Amino acid sequence: MKVFGSIVKFVAPLLVLGAAAAHAEERNPVPSEPITIKKIQYNGTGCPLGTVAKNISEDKTAFTLTFSEFVAEAGPGISLSAGRKNCVATLVLDVPAGWQYSIGSFYFRGFMALDKGIRAEHSASYFLEGQGKTGTFSSRQSGPYENDYVFNDNVGISSAVWSPCGVERALNINTSIRVSNTNSRQYPNAQGLITNDSIDGQITQVWGLTWRRC
Repeated sequence: MKVFGSIVKFVAPLLVLGAAAAHAEERNPVPSEPITIKKIQYNGTGCPLGTVAKNISEDKTAFTLTFSEFVAEAGPGISLSAGRKNCVATLVLDVPAGWQYSIGSFYFRGFMALDKGIRAEHSASYFLEGQGKTGTFSSRQSGPYENDYVFNDNVGISSAVWSPCGVERALNINTSIRVSNTNSRQYPNAQGLITNDSIDGQITQVWGLTWRRC
């Protein structure tokens, strides 16, 4: 496999978000109490029970999930089901009374090793329990490629998706990785894999958070 020297990145427009956040703060005050994470649960083919290490910061405003079996792979003798894995992380958040929010920034790290003819895809969706609107992110990479990757999503849930007032609703993050041979006739022996090593989330009142009173 040919090795590429650069890290694949997806970077959302921070300056636009910062300006929007600053403008929102000019129009409306922000709550004095921070939003906090009460607990994190997970489920999916990429995160069987006991394969995820969870770490929540002491102030409960940041979290890290580290996976040991979140790997999708394709190649001769490998089943089609091994080519797609997903994990749904469910966060129960404590929001100050009288406020609604849209949120956040997340970071996805992993590794890709793709022969020519192999394509990998990393996608994520963010949604609040009981609401139909969803924020999404996706990126594709075709082989030959071999390197670590970092995807930085500073958009999270769209600013139009607001948490409900006075009701606790979980925030769900559905992360999916997929790898497939897009030209098996020409490259029948091509192989590839993509791993998702960790998801970092930073919940702050600076980037990507918009507040309004109920």
